[in-house]
Amino acid sequence: MVRGNSLTNDLGLLVNNPQYSDLEIKCKNGDILYGNRAILAARSGIFNRTLYVRASETPEKQVSYPKIDASHMKIILEYLYTGIVHEKVITADNAFEVLHAADFFQLEKLQNLISEYYKKMCMKEGIENKAPELLSKAVQLMSPKADNGTIDYLIDIVAKIPLDFIEFDRLSLQGLQCLLSKRDERNVFASSEYSVFRLPPWMKVKEVFQTIKSNSSINKEISKSIADIIKPVVEHIDFKRINPKIIKKIIEPLDIVPSNKILDSYRFLACMATPLSPFYGIGFFWDQNGFGAGLEISKDRRNVLASKTVTSHVSIRTNYPMSSGVHEFHVLNEKDGKFSWIGVCDEGIDVSKHAILQPYGWALGSSGYGIHNNKHVEIAQKFGDNAKIIVHLDMDNKKIAFSVNGTRYPPVTSWENLSSSLYFVASFKFPGRLRILHPDE
Repeated sequence: MVRGNSLTNDLGLLVNNPQYSDLEIKCKNGDILYGNRAILAARSGIFNRTLYVRASETPEKQVSYPKIDASHMKIILEYLYTGIVHEKVITADNAFEVLHAADFFQLEKLQNLISEYYKKMCMKEGIENKAPELLSKAVQLMSPKADNGTIDYLIDIVAKIPLDFIEFDRLSLQGLQCLLSKRDERNVFASSEYSVFRLPPWMKVKEVFQTIKSNSSINKEISKSIADIIKPVVEHIDFKRINPKIIKKIIEPLDIVPSNKILDSYRFLACMATPLSPFYGIGFFWDQNGFGAGLEISKDRRNVLASKTVTSHVSIRTNYPMSSGVHEFHVLNEKDGKFSWIGVCDEGIDVSKHAILQPYGWALGSSGYGIHNNKHVEIAQKFGDNAKIIVHLDMDNKKIAFSVNGTRYPPVTSWENLSSSLYFVASFKFPGRLRILHPDE
């Protein structure tokens, strides 16, 4: 290689080259890399403080970073010498460790580069099935405040997976705490507040209590121990979104939630005319595995439209089945599909067909009529483009009602055969377009 033509290539020759070094860098497991103290100090404030500001009159020949693997430190050195990091050196196995090292050396630009490489890699390979484990690993190694986008990216993915579907050992308590602390009311969060609470650790606690309930002193000791462990998670749970009967019968007897939180939830619920949504943020989104051919779903799964090929009604359902509690589904009928239909269905629905023609669908159309199994009932006024629809579903009493543009109509009394587990559903054709709304929109 001819020298003098490329500063990047020439400085790259110095990376871990003992011939040109005046410094040993001792890494994890005692592995040694070689560096040039002047260049490292000029490129990194951390190296500068270590090698010059805090150094004695006789400079140390070696610095030690026992928590950083040599392979990860070499990537840091390559960036410090050349200003670049090749995308191929960042992998799913080393991304978080290198990010952690970049954060330690306060290399913000490198953090941004690695985060971008990581996102591109995730989009290529698809990581939804591994996202809980990756989030757990990321928060274990890095501070969520220090990370430049990678943790937030993983949170966006995990938030769209109902926690009921994630096995206990896949998402750490630290990962769950990070997920809850970064929730946003206007973003998708696919789990109800009770689902957040009733994860396997809490249920196992209940079993322990039942086993030792005869010994009150042991009960109290274990209760305090577990309460201390899960306190960071409980702080982020909105108990006002949990049915008071559940709080009274299941949560309160565990004695692991501060009494002031329980009391505040009772007071709030006692004053509410209608209960809050059991979901923090947008709990429902369109199920990418539950829609008819020709429908197109947006990346955030809140929008769906019918392409020109959809000349007869097909259906799409939401992500999360409901078997108890009170739920609301807010939808904007952006473009009416002559007619758009919004309601509920059970898992027996055939999404390639119109929901209202099946025994598994109950829906209100923009004609103002509700239909189940091809039987009509008048429910509301007609509605068209940009109408806001709310489906009010009470699974405890098996009742369904609708609101159209702010006017709430009485429950549909003739629909008495609702299934024990339901999804929200919509049926429409071209040019129909629907958007799931946050309750405040």
